[in-house]
Amino acid sequence: MSIEIDTRVAAAVLRQNPKLMRQEFTRVLGRKRPAQSGGRLAFHFRDLLYFRLKASLEETGVALKPEDRQELYAVIMGRDGQLGRWRRFGQQLQRNGDTPIVIDLSRIAAHLHTEWRDYVLGRAQIETRPDVCSGQPVFKGSRVPVAQVVAMIRRGVPLPEIAEDYPGIDRAALNYAAIEARMGNAPGRPAKDLQVRRRAGEAAH
Repeated sequence: MSIEIDTRVAAAVLRQNPKLMRQEFTRVLGRKRPAQSGGRLAFHFRDLLYFRLKASLEETGVALKPEDRQELYAVIMGRDGQLGRWRRFGQQLQRNGDTPIVIDLSRIAAHLHTEWRDYVLGRAQIETRPDVCSGQPVFKGSRVPVAQVVAMIRRGVPLPEIAEDYPGIDRAALNYAAIEARMGNAPGRPAKDLQVRRRAGEAAH
């Protein structure tokens, strides 16, 4: 997937803190801010896979030192290979050590792919027309402002209820609105899927 998104969108998709993600990206992983994009960091699918995997590991009590995270990121971003204590074979990730860990990447990648796809497809269903809602962004083929649905989500209205109220808005577009709702207002503008198997006392091969 060649599509890239900025920090705010990446953090909203992952439900993580954008400031902490930015710090991890630049200080630990050594990623630079590209001058051609105005200094904004660009995240691709595998970048998000790394952050989702890192958070899931930490939630299970796996402590990751900076060098561990750097090696994990390199293995995730590359093809099948090994670096440090990390090994990846297709959709299986292994970490050697006193308590070896085996991770099935297929489930976490599939769930993340659904969220990524919904954001991309949902964004494509947003349009702005001068003759509709005073030029506000609306869902394609409707007069429903995106801001209206985003506000409903922030008030806690469930997506199935919104779908009933607006049957012309499909699932991907609603999920896009949910991501927008998690992002908050942009500056200057108004307004668990991972399964870890621990193999104590067993070396990973």
